[in-house]
Amino acid sequence: MEFSDIIEIIHPSLAETERKIDEFIKSDVPLVYEIAKYLLGGGGKRIRPSLVLLSSAACGLTDGENRIAAAAGIELFHAGTLFHDDVVDQAEFRRGNASSNIVWGNKPTVLVGDFMLARGLELIYSCGSLELLRVVSRASSRLAEGHVLEIMSERKMIEISEDFCFSVIDHKTAALIECSTETGALLANTSNGAVRALSHYGHNIGIAFQLIDDALDYCSEENKFGKKTGQDLAERKMTLPLYYSIENAPEGVKRKVIETLDKEDDLDSSEIAEISQLVAHYRGVDLTRKRAKEFVVEAKKSLDEIPQNDYKESLGRLADYVAERNF
Repeated sequence: MEFSDIIEIIHPSLAETERKIDEFIKSDVPLVYEIAKYLLGGGGKRIRPSLVLLSSAACGLTDGENRIAAAAGIELFHAGTLFHDDVVDQAEFRRGNASSNIVWGNKPTVLVGDFMLARGLELIYSCGSLELLRVVSRASSRLAEGHVLEIMSERKMIEISEDFCFSVIDHKTAALIECSTETGALLANTSNGAVRALSHYGHNIGIAFQLIDDALDYCSEENKFGKKTGQDLAERKMTLPLYYSIENAPEGVKRKVIETLDKEDDLDSSEIAEISQLVAHYRGVDLTRKRAKEFVVEAKKSLDEIPQNDYKESLGRLADYVAERNF
């Protein structure tokens, strides 16, 4: 199943969204547009704006400028957070290319991230709904909290558990995907039940999406995945594939891995390879994929509240795609 086939039904609206995005990243400061265009032109499936458009259409709103503005605003907001992510994580690659902080440095990258967030919020504001602003603002605060939680874990300021790993996912990824589907439903002025259903759908596929992303960090081909495999491990991020593997390993193996992760120096390639082999042996990736499928099942159940139509069907297919993707 190809993602492009799933979203073919909203292709004209997505094309309008792309034009709106390009319009809103233009700036009197040439470097701002250059950096923004570099990230946005470097790929990405546009899952979040697609969810805005599919959700609103599933609830009966299939045209209108507000749909396009909101979809573009959510994508610009997402792009702004990616700039900040790359600086915080000291990332070297984004979507298969050198990350903006590597090309231009941290200061311009952070500032263009701020520009993107502001332009995204401007587009949301143009929709004329205080409720939309509230939803996006809430997602923004949850994203920031997720980053702080992750930093706390890296500095051993908090006990790592399965619940903790899910809390990071809930804040860092699910928040904005949930925001996307809730935004679409709110734009359509649909019932409270439909808004809750699509919010729940977005929350669950957001978690599933990140679980698969975490699994792919241990098993994907780099040229398809768009970033170095093993990057989460190199950054000492405790994601669920590693957590499940450590929990399933014998005590001696578990202790050795934790000692390696706790050391002061950076992990070398042999240590990363050794821990990756442990994740494969103790089925961390398989267990993570299994959990992702459970969240997809819950997401699809949420769609029972939405009247049957082609857009609802595309949302169901998109949920399946999230669980099955290999890059």
